[in-house]
Amino acid sequence: MTAGNPVIAEGFSENLPPVSVVIVCFNAGETLSTCLQSVLYQDYAGEWEVLVVDNQSTDGTLEELKRFSRTYSRLRFMINPQRGIAVSRNIGWRNARYDWVAFTDADCRAPSNWLTMLMTGMQRHAVHTPNLAAVGGSNVPPSGDSVFYRSMGLFLNSYLGSHSSVQGRCYQQDQEAPHLPTLNVLYRKAALQRVGGFDETFYNIGEDRDLSYRLQQAGFSLYYLANATITHVMRSTMCAWFHNMFVYGKGRMWLMRRHPHEIDRVLLLPMGLVGSIPAAWWFPLLPTVYGISMACYSLWIAVRHRQPVLTLPLCALFIGTHVCYGMGQWYGLVRNRPMNKQTGPCNQTRPVK
Repeated sequence: MTAGNPVIAEGFSENLPPVSVVIVCFNAGETLSTCLQSVLYQDYAGEWEVLVVDNQSTDGTLEELKRFSRTYSRLRFMINPQRGIAVSRNIGWRNARYDWVAFTDADCRAPSNWLTMLMTGMQRHAVHTPNLAAVGGSNVPPSGDSVFYRSMGLFLNSYLGSHSSVQGRCYQQDQEAPHLPTLNVLYRKAALQRVGGFDETFYNIGEDRDLSYRLQQAGFSLYYLANATITHVMRSTMCAWFHNMFVYGKGRMWLMRRHPHEIDRVLLLPMGLVGSIPAAWWFPLLPTVYGISMACYSLWIAVRHRQPVLTLPLCALFIGTHVCYGMGQWYGLVRNRPMNKQTGPCNQTRPVK
């Protein structure tokens, strides 16, 4: 290697290696076109393909995929004969042509340098972390005048909104992470093969967090990249967001039951909050203190970002999210996780012509 060149970790060359981008979708007609355009128009210097796995959509998504595949040779798609996000993700990476597999979702928009940031980040950190399995970044709501999305951006980038998760936090420096959400991540295919991929019994909830646990238990590391952020067109109303938080809460509890040694006690606080609601009749000071604390915290965040008008929606987001997440946790505690019925090998696929 010539002087002045960066150190190239084992498994890499000086050229950017080819990457397979996997997108799982279901009835994504409203967002899929924008997502596909963003991943098809990357400035990546290496080769890449885009593989979409559809969960038997009924809203015109397939027609959109056919239209794109006629225009872009690097795009191909498959139908998952057995619904479920975990199954679809396994179909995607197992049918990927290349040794590096990036995941994003159909409601995301990637900047043109997304793949470049992921792969150069992987190369950079693999030098001192040879067991590096994956790198990934944050996701942020769309920018604009929407009060909800502006509030959501501040909410997610706070400790009481996202805890220490990189799901919505925007950290200033790269760092090792306990988990990388699959809407913005690059995996070594060999690492996925080593742990068997996604656990299909998780169906649609918690499959990526479970994978992160098992990768780390197998001795792999995960790294957060500060410069690899994508836009996520998430739930557009508070009601839809709160419903999603209920789903996430029960998924979190099912994960805790599967991996009790990985329990983060801080994430049990919403459950404790909901459990204390009946006691509010005798101890009204409890909800009063909580409500005032959330109001003050919301005001502090809004003023710090010079958007005091967002104080009220921020407060509603904090309280509603904590309560709905906690309710989901209680549901996940008293109800067993529904098991995805196995109908055959998860890499069986039906290509669409």
